[in-house]
Amino acid sequence: MQKETVTLIGSTPGTNYQLTALHFGPENGKKVYLQASLHGDELPGSLVAYYLHQLLLRLEQEGRLEARIVLVPFCNPIGLGQMLNYQPIGRFHFASAQNFNRLTPDFNLSQKLIALIEREGIAWSDTAADNTVLLRRYLKRVIDEIEVFSETDSMHKTLLSWAYDADIVLDLHCDNHAVLHMYGCPESWHRLEPLARYLGSQCQLLSEDSGSNSFDEVLYSIWPRLRAHFPTVPLELACIGSTVEFRGEYQLSHELAAQDAEALIQYLNQQGYLQLPEERHQALPALAREPHPLGGLCYIDAPTSGIAVYLVQPGDWVEAGQAIVDIVDPISLAKTTVRSPAAGVVFAHSGQRLARPERKLMSISSPVEQGNAGLSP
Repeated sequence: MQKETVTLIGSTPGTNYQLTALHFGPENGKKVYLQASLHGDELPGSLVAYYLHQLLLRLEQEGRLEARIVLVPFCNPIGLGQMLNYQPIGRFHFASAQNFNRLTPDFNLSQKLIALIEREGIAWSDTAADNTVLLRRYLKRVIDEIEVFSETDSMHKTLLSWAYDADIVLDLHCDNHAVLHMYGCPESWHRLEPLARYLGSQCQLLSEDSGSNSFDEVLYSIWPRLRAHFPTVPLELACIGSTVEFRGEYQLSHELAAQDAEALIQYLNQQGYLQLPEERHQALPALAREPHPLGGLCYIDAPTSGIAVYLVQPGDWVEAGQAIVDIVDPISLAKTTVRSPAAGVVFAHSGQRLARPERKLMSISSPVEQGNAGLSP
C-alpha cells in the first residue's frame, strides 16, 4: 500500500487542508476508486473505509489484488472540520454555501474534453479499448488545466485527478434516517446490480442526467456523452459510478461497517478486480427491489409548522393517498396529516422532528415518473 498526501490551496492566509489517498494493488490498467464523506458530516462510509482498508491490506499481502484500488477515507477535510454549536455541518461550504457534492461548471469534464478533441484532433483507433486509453490521456490534460482559486475547487480537482481513469467510481455517502440506497445510470445498471445485491440496497434510483453535477456523475457521464457526440467511433462505457448511501448518519456500528466492507470486497471479486479464495466466495443475493427512475422521486415537504410524527418508516412501501406524517400543534390542537402523492418505497426521512413550512420531511421513490426535476440542493 502506498499513501499519498496532497496539500490543498488555502482560501485564507495561514490555512490549508490535506487529502490522503491509499493506493493498493498493481498498476496494470484496471482501477477502482472509492471515496467517503464528501459531505463531511456523513461518516458511515468512512467507518466502512476503516474495515475496507484492513481487508485490502490483507488481500494485497496475499497477492490477490488484480487492479489498482484507490481509497480516500476522508475526502472532504473542509466539511469535516465545520462545526456550529457542537454540531457537524458538512453538506455545504460555510464560506460559499456550495454543496460539496455539486461541482461547479468549471468541472464539466465531458464538455471540455469534447472541445479539446475538436480543437486539436485525435487519431482514433479501430478498437474501443485503445480509444479509452487515448481519451484518458486527454482527460488528464483537461483536469490538469483547470485553474482553481478556492479550497473547495482545489479539493475537487485533486479528487478527480485520482479518479478520472478508474473503471468503477464509488462515492460513499449516507442520508439522515434511511435504508441503504444507491444512485446510478441506466446504461451501467447491469454492472451495478451485483453491487446492489451484495449491499442489500433497498432502493435504486437511476437517471441519465440528474442535473446535479455530482462527483461520480461528472466522471461516468463522460462516456455516454462521447458516444453520442462521436457515433461512428468505437467507444466503450469505460467508467461506471454510483453514489452509495449507507443508511442514516446515526446508523453507524462496527457490525454494519464490517458487513458493508465485505459486501464491497465480494462485488470487486465478482467484477474481477480481486481474487478471493474459493471458500470465501458468497453467492449473489437476491435483489431487494428493482430500480426506479430518478424522476419517480417524491420529496415530501411540510405544509405547516409543528411536531412531525412519522407514521411510516424507511423501507416501508406506501400507497398513493396513504397517511405518512402527522404534524401536530400542541397549542391549537391542530393536526395536519400529510399523505403520499404516489405509491412507492420510503427510503429516507428527516431526523428533525420540528416541521417547518416547505422543509423536506421524507423521500419516497415511485416506479412511475412523477415529474421530478432532479436531486435536492
